[in-house]
Amino acid sequence: MKKIIATLTLILIATTSFAQNIDQSEQVKAFINDVGTQIIKIAADKKLSSEQRKSNIISVIDQSIDADWIARFVLAKNYNTASDSQKENFAKLYREFMINTYGPKFQNYNGRKFEVLSVSKQGNFYIAKSEFLPQDSKTPVDVSFRVKEKNGKLVILDFVAEGVSLIETQRSEFNSAISQKGMDQFLEDLKARIAKLKTQK
Repeated sequence: MKKIIATLTLILIATTSFAQNIDQSEQVKAFINDVGTQIIKIAADKKLSSEQRKSNIISVIDQSIDADWIARFVLAKNYNTASDSQKENFAKLYREFMINTYGPKFQNYNGRKFEVLSVSKQGNFYIAKSEFLPQDSKTPVDVSFRVKEKNGKLVILDFVAEGVSLIETQRSEFNSAISQKGMDQFLEDLKARIAKLKTQK
């Protein structure tokens, strides 16, 4: 009898966990679908100027990401050796760098359609495979989003466009620059890059 109860308990736990994963996956799908739909709607709005579209898309991305986690991941081993001031400065600069680099790129996704194709759980994260269908092409643009729940809210941790991870690429680039120039000079260079990005259309 005890074995039967134990078996039923395990089945109940497994079933509950499975149901929770399905429910969370649906939440992730809805979250990413909302983000993608907002982006293509803004990008296609001809009533807005190019600068307004850029600003509005940046706002959508900024509200959807966990900039602090991403900044720490990108800094990698240098996070442990950086001073508190350098960490704070980098987190602020990297957030500006990311949204001003990738916000304008999403302006090109003035598509007819955005669709989340699938959501899968990978460790503590969810991967939402999606595609934008441009207005002037039948070839979709593949974009995946790495998503995690933080403090009861879903947040984006990474964009993977055409198989290329945003944060993995920048982690490699930034740490190479830090190794060559040191943290302080790297931060100055990053600040200059952001200033230039903000002047671009």
